[in-house]
Amino acid sequence: MRFIMLYVLLSVNVFGAFPYMYKDDKGYSVEIPKKPTRIVIGGGMWPLPPVVIMLEKSAKSIVYMPKSSKNALKNSFLLDMFSEISRIPSGENENIEDLLSLKPDLFVCHSANIKLCQAMKQSKIPTIELSVNKWGYNSFETIKGWITVLAPILDVEIKAKRFLDFTQSIQDEMMKKVRAKSNNDKPKALVIHYFESDKAIWVGGIFADYLLQTSGGQNVIASQNIVKITLEDIYKLDPDIIYINNFNTLMPQDILKSPLWKPIKAIQNKRVYKFPLGSYRPFAPSVDLPILLQWLYMCNNPSEMDFDTLLHSTEVFYSTYFDLHLSKKQIMSIFSPTREAGEIR
Repeated sequence: MRFIMLYVLLSVNVFGAFPYMYKDDKGYSVEIPKKPTRIVIGGGMWPLPPVVIMLEKSAKSIVYMPKSSKNALKNSFLLDMFSEISRIPSGENENIEDLLSLKPDLFVCHSANIKLCQAMKQSKIPTIELSVNKWGYNSFETIKGWITVLAPILDVEIKAKRFLDFTQSIQDEMMKKVRAKSNNDKPKALVIHYFESDKAIWVGGIFADYLLQTSGGQNVIASQNIVKITLEDIYKLDPDIIYINNFNTLMPQDILKSPLWKPIKAIQNKRVYKFPLGSYRPFAPSVDLPILLQWLYMCNNPSEMDFDTLLHSTEVFYSTYFDLHLSKKQIMSIFSPTREAGEIR
């Protein structure tokens, strides 16, 4: 009898997560009978494939992803770790019949893509609809929101909680340091989102406020919208630091070597930085957030943190929370991404 009771208890603990009833805040509910093994990620959810891969420590459950996601993965350390990434179909296909032909057991879509999300739900395949702006463009709250939805479905709740607890501790540590600083001690920073020409530069917006404020910088473009400006406008803003995110192919040397940019303080002091590329482009919500926040803090406050400390923190982070043992070369590559990694089409 004791053996039977023990077996029942173990069965509940091991197998009790499924069937899992999922319900979203729009009233849609669906039963997920078992852990998904054929996941289609579409509808603009570019940052999500790396989140699934890192949580599952495998890319084998993903049968389709956006093209932009795959390009980032092909230029990150994840391709070294999970060679199956190169074989995953990718594209911008929103034809529901084509996606159904992949025989998915889970759809994931961007809530802004209403047409595709509705078609997915009507297909009777369990569908997870995720938002990018639901949490006010707070990077931590957004990745927390996504993982809170995904963790029970992927059966990775313990790993997810450990990661989220650690990430919150890094965020809180950064914010405590930042609160102790006066505005005069916080550098003025500009984030370049997309560069077309000196007459058409898209800057700031979406997650820039959270990332800069949390790491001790002042965002010279105080808007949740990505703003189109010119080089003349940047002269007037005269930022202390210029960051270039990974959604474009612009590199620091492109503007550091340009005579037209020389009047800007950030250029004169050579404080122009390309965002790192971890498992994904971390200007968007990603599991690389703890490393990004530390890197930003180092760039904003160079006298308080050195690069060797950051490299060590990076090695320990991926080993501890994702059981990935990166080589020194792989760790260094995170902080020196290629130009090609910024290609999104």
